[in-house]
Amino acid sequence: MNSEHVLVTGTTSGVGRALLELYARHGAKIISVNRRRDLELEARYPSVRFECVDVRSAPEVERLIRCLADSGELPDIFILNAGVNEIDNDERFELSSFRTVIETNLYGVLNFVSPLVQLPTDSRARHLVAVSSMANYVGNPYGLGYTTSKRALTTCFETWQRMYSGTDLVFQLVMLGPVRTAIFTMEKRLPAWMVSVKHAFTVSLAGTALAIRRFAATRRPRLFHPFRAIPLYFAIWLCQLLVPGFFRGRKTLAGKTRRTKTGEQNAVR
Repeated sequence: MNSEHVLVTGTTSGVGRALLELYARHGAKIISVNRRRDLELEARYPSVRFECVDVRSAPEVERLIRCLADSGELPDIFILNAGVNEIDNDERFELSSFRTVIETNLYGVLNFVSPLVQLPTDSRARHLVAVSSMANYVGNPYGLGYTTSKRALTTCFETWQRMYSGTDLVFQLVMLGPVRTAIFTMEKRLPAWMVSVKHAFTVSLAGTALAIRRFAATRRPRLFHPFRAIPLYFAIWLCQLLVPGFFRGRKTLAGKTRRTKTGEQNAVR
């Protein structure tokens, strides 16, 4: 692609923010989609087109796609990155929290795909890139909604890859491992040895954005980033297989920490 024209969701922080900054430095034409306005971000990047859209709302997303298609401004690349994580397995389960994660991480992507695949072949986007996670293979002891949403997202894209194989419509999956984002900072809920392991495998936001940008310019179906994290996730899977209650033992760490703090506060009183 000679001139990059890209839409990125969830650019106010994390990987999305890094992607916005990277594409802007390279003079790409960018459409940034966020649920809330960020005036500071908009002022910093006046050349970027900012759209305030709740990706969980199918009508809002469909209106945006229709507007872009009608005006001939449909990007070549859609990087569907918007995502959240809620601590919904901390010795309790809240349906509202679970629903929020599913609606954002899963339907926040599907709501884009549905109208895009219905556009005429000569006018629709060519690359649909979904940001998933290696955690969908092994689970997340604190985020049931996160694991469920990423597993479902991965399955959907794998299906579409087969359905649209040989066409100009490319479905691509980014399988992220430990990246230094707010979602991954849970040091207070983890034992020291686990924090050390995590930091040994984490990669920067800038490096992650660069890897995704290069990947989106290809027709490859998957990007595992960082690749060196694959043995870590395989080890986690193996521990689940061989050690009964492996995740059950970890999920109570947060509750234990909370009980300890509560006990300390009561003692002070």
